[in-house]
Amino acid sequence: MNTLEIRNIKISNNYENECFFIDGIPLHEYMEKWVGTSDKENDLRDFTPLDDLALTWKGSFDNDGDARFMRWLMEKDKLNIPILSCSDDMDFSCIVIVAETEKTDKYVYWKRIGMIDHANESHKQEKEYGIVFADNYTDEDWEKYADAALMQVDSAEWREWISANWSEELFRRRINYTYHYYQDDRNIKWLCECNWCFDRTAYDRLAASCRPKWCMDKDE
Repeated sequence: MNTLEIRNIKISNNYENECFFIDGIPLHEYMEKWVGTSDKENDLRDFTPLDDLALTWKGSFDNDGDARFMRWLMEKDKLNIPILSCSDDMDFSCIVIVAETEKTDKYVYWKRIGMIDHANESHKQEKEYGIVFADNYTDEDWEKYADAALMQVDSAEWREWISANWSEELFRRRINYTYHYYQDDRNIKWLCECNWCFDRTAYDRLAASCRPKWCMDKDE
């Protein structure tokens, strides 16, 4: 069984950063090895060293909609979950490293580590999966957003609504569009099949100690 920790370390630019450690070794050291030994062209080659990537589990996101999305993801048992991101763009638009994760009663597995390929993302489709996407509305949603659900994307009314309610709009785009995009292997450049296994109790304890937040330190 493997161990997973979060430690604060001094990184290559003389700053400090919080990093995942697996079996006492920083995750970025594993990643740099995988990138360096891969026969495939990999975008991460241009960004080494990788020790300044930010933990999405504890990250200060640019918008509360993204922080809510990350907390929502951390509750799921089987998914490709973001674990690292570019510290300058904590908004899922730049480097996003994911772990193929599966939780059982006793164990949590990180099967593969990969990087999101943003090439196939569609801004047009993403907009269609925001507040106007009513397929999975709850009764409460219909009470609060019935009028918004009938708006036309890119209409003046729609633009005014999302301008006033951007965090809610962004959260819905993330759970309705981004989440599914991240679960499609065609959108991921896998770095390594690592097959790490962690104790579920210890893993949940570590995850519970983290709370992804909006960088303004506000709550939803």
